[in-house]
Amino acid sequence: MTSEQVGNLVKSGNLRATSDFSILKDIDAVSICVPTPLRKTGDPDLSFIISATEGLAPYVHAGMTVVLESSTYPGTTREMVLPRLTGQNGLKAGEVIFIAFSPERVDPGRKDWTTKNTPKVVGGITDACSDVATIWYEQALVSVVRVSSAEVAEMAKLLENTFRMINIGMVNELAIMCDRLGVDVMGGN
Repeated sequence: MTSEQVGNLVKSGNLRATSDFSILKDIDAVSICVPTPLRKTGDPDLSFIISATEGLAPYVHAGMTVVLESSTYPGTTREMVLPRLTGQNGLKAGEVIFIAFSPERVDPGRKDWTTKNTPKVVGGITDACSDVATIWYEQALVSVVRVSSAEVAEMAKLLENTFRMINIGMVNELAIMCDRLGVDVMGGN
């Protein structure tokens, strides 16, 4: 989406930013997209997920769909998000509210693969959670791939991140080797 498109959405009133969680009482679908930077120990800092989930919890209501999109390890949606959203209010996931994981997938700078046409993986806490989250995303995206659980969707993101990291590391090492051998890694003269 271009900055002009975002500007038009803001001007039309269809997009606004706020830190006021209370507006969520009137919202039926929420994506949690917060950073999960790696700590010095190599594990993700989940404090932003916890903070966002705890901020949302008082406003969770029947019929609401909540999808975590932040990069994390398998089990986060079930072990951290689910109890925070259902523990105090007695709402049952898959019956009254719908909780899922769908990894955020962005390839910055690409014009051919955008948010709209990059396949979206979705896995819920229950089959009903998966169904509802899939239907929600299908309203805006070209391709939604429903998987068997939140953990499978979380693992798909972990696999994608690992694959990218390994490939970047390999190319960087090859570039060092090519430099030492006097080979132009970019294929020029």
